[in-house]
Amino acid sequence: MQERKVVLITGGAMGQGRAHALKYAENGFDVVLADMLDPEHETFQETISNVREKGAEVLAVKTNVCSTEDMEGLFAAAWEKFGRIDVVIANAGVINFGYTWELTDEQVEKVINIDLIGTWRTDKYAALYMQKQGFGRIINISSTSGLYGTPQLATYCMAKWGVLGLTKTLAKELKGKGITVNALCPTKVKTPMCETPSYVKFINELTGNDFKNYQEMYEGVPFLDVKDISEMVYWLGTSPVADKFTGREVALDLGTLL
Repeated sequence: MQERKVVLITGGAMGQGRAHALKYAENGFDVVLADMLDPEHETFQETISNVREKGAEVLAVKTNVCSTEDMEGLFAAAWEKFGRIDVVIANAGVINFGYTWELTDEQVEKVINIDLIGTWRTDKYAALYMQKQGFGRIINISSTSGLYGTPQLATYCMAKWGVLGLTKTLAKELKGKGITVNALCPTKVKTPMCETPSYVKFINELTGNDFKNYQEMYEGVPFLDVKDISEMVYWLGTSPVADKFTGREVALDLGTLL
C-alpha cells in the first residue's frame, strides 16, 4: 500500500487555507493545519471536520507564524506524527490600508511580521525537514500586489514583494536537493479577508465605485474564487510539470497584469 503524502498549510482554518486543505485531502493527502485560531474554535472545527470527511488524517495546531517556538513545535509535531512533509503552503496573511505617509509603525510591523517574516519561518522549517527526506515542494502565497504598486497598500505590497525575493533566494539555495520553491500571485480572491467594510472602502476608493457591501463588490469587480487558487496550488504541489521549474512567480491575475 502506497504511503499517504502530507501537506502542511499555515492559515489553514478558513478562506484559502481551508480550500487548499480540502483539495489536497480529496486527492489522498493527510493534512497539517496551522492557524492562530484554537482548533476548538467553531470555524477551525468546521474545517477539520470537512477535511476528515474527505478521508484525510488531520493534525491541527494553534500556531502563531510570528513565534519561532510555535513554528518549531508545529513542524516537529507534523514530523513526529507523519514522518514526512511533502508540500508546504505558506498561506497565512493579513492586510491593512493607508497611504504611505499615514501608516503607523504598528500597521507596518504587523503585516511584515505575519506576511513576510512568517513566510520566512514557514520556509525555514520546511527546508530543514524536506532536506532530511530529500524532496518536497514549497509554495508561498504572494499576490499580484507583489508585482506592482497599489495606492493605500504599501504594507501588503512590501510584504508580498519580499516573499518573491525569499522564494527566489531559497530556490537557489535548495537547487539540486529535490525541493522546489515557487510563489503563487493571485489577484483579488473571495475570502473573509475581503469581506470587511475596510476592504470594500479600499476597493471603492481604488475603482471609483460606491459598493455598499462586499456582495455588491463581488458582483461589480472581478474576483477569483478560492477554488481557483486551490487548483493552482494543487498543481504546483503535485504535477510532474511543476517539478521542472523553481524560484518562479506564477500569476493568477484575471488579466490585471496586461
